[in-house]
Amino acid sequence: MHNDEPVTAPPENLRRRLPSPAPGGDAPTGSDPEGLDELHLLAQHCLDHIAELVDRYVAEVSAFEGYRTAVEQEDLRETARDSFELLLRLVGRLPVPESLDGVSERLGRRRAQQGVPLEQLLQAVRMDFRVVWTAFLQRTPPERLAELTRGAVRVWEAVEFHTVRTHAAYLDEVAVLARRQERERVALMGRLLFSDGRDQQLVAQAAALLGVGARDRFAVAIAPPASQDAMRRAVASHLGRTVSHLQQHQGMLVLVVRLPGDTPQLPHDWLVSVPCAVGPVARGLAEVPGVVRAAEAVALALPADARGPVTLAEAWMPVAAARVGPVAAMLARSVLSGLDAAPSAERGRLLDTVLAYCDTGSIAGTAARLYCHRNTVLNRLNRFTELTGFDPARPREAATVLFALSCRDTAAAGPADPAAERG
Repeated sequence: MHNDEPVTAPPENLRRRLPSPAPGGDAPTGSDPEGLDELHLLAQHCLDHIAELVDRYVAEVSAFEGYRTAVEQEDLRETARDSFELLLRLVGRLPVPESLDGVSERLGRRRAQQGVPLEQLLQAVRMDFRVVWTAFLQRTPPERLAELTRGAVRVWEAVEFHTVRTHAAYLDEVAVLARRQERERVALMGRLLFSDGRDQQLVAQAAALLGVGARDRFAVAIAPPASQDAMRRAVASHLGRTVSHLQQHQGMLVLVVRLPGDTPQLPHDWLVSVPCAVGPVARGLAEVPGVVRAAEAVALALPADARGPVTLAEAWMPVAAARVGPVAAMLARSVLSGLDAAPSAERGRLLDTVLAYCDTGSIAGTAARLYCHRNTVLNRLNRFTELTGFDPARPREAATVLFALSCRDTAAAGPADPAAERG
């Protein structure tokens, strides 16, 4: 019973609800209206036979699904014994040993670490009331039951006091564990993203922490700084229970999402208002680092007017132009320098017409977009060919012109790749 240990009074907020003990003794007076003298005697008797309460409790709780595999019998018995001693001392207005300080908090933290579901923990803790009350009933003669019943509230308050603190400690520990696990995920994923994906042990560790299969399919989206808040909102609003991971990486916000089943790619509808880059689907976690690098290249080439997700297939020209270095300016000059012979206003009209034609694929579509006659479109295209030697009506030459324009824009903007700037 720890009777020779230092003792403390019951916690202050519970003590305020307990009647004062009789002068010179631990028990309330016999005339107390709530009959707590009876509870004092019952609590003392149950403390002397606390093993019976523990046995009854363990027989019930050990059958809980969340306890069967997570909590050893000896652990369950030890924590039950401490909990019952605390409760009986509080109910009976008995001294509380210092060894029982923090029993509720220790129980909550321990069960959180063991992975016991919260609802089952609370069910188990509140079962203390049934066990204690049953023990009291069994020890009370019929003529004293009415007096005992008046003390039921005191028993429930003690159990609820214990429950509230156990609950709060459990939630605190869950938050601590979640932060710790998130730090571990971020550190491990950071190592993976900087790797080439060939370290199978690293891939397996990352898969275990993310709770995914190493060979699952993954989508990757990357938001530059201006779009990162929008990305977080989209993830919070649309992904729900989908397995995903958000992480800062080289100034970008990287989102990795496990794709369910045979889904070919990340649905773009939930990213519709997020200017971001979407990489190709990674066929396995080992491919994610390479896909992240591809998506980073797209993110660096995002146009200023981007309003939603941009794929590598859509952005390959500016991405490629950014990678060819000094060749970009050379290619732009070799393809477009003939336009220098035309006045500035004419150059603008010719380029607008070429871009519209390459986008629509038809003379009529170009004329409708530019609000001009089809003959005007034909004349401008012919004039462009005359000045540059490239015919936009021929797919190969059109592709050369478009890539040269991307190279010109890239050269004018300077290096977009931070690595290139550092080099």
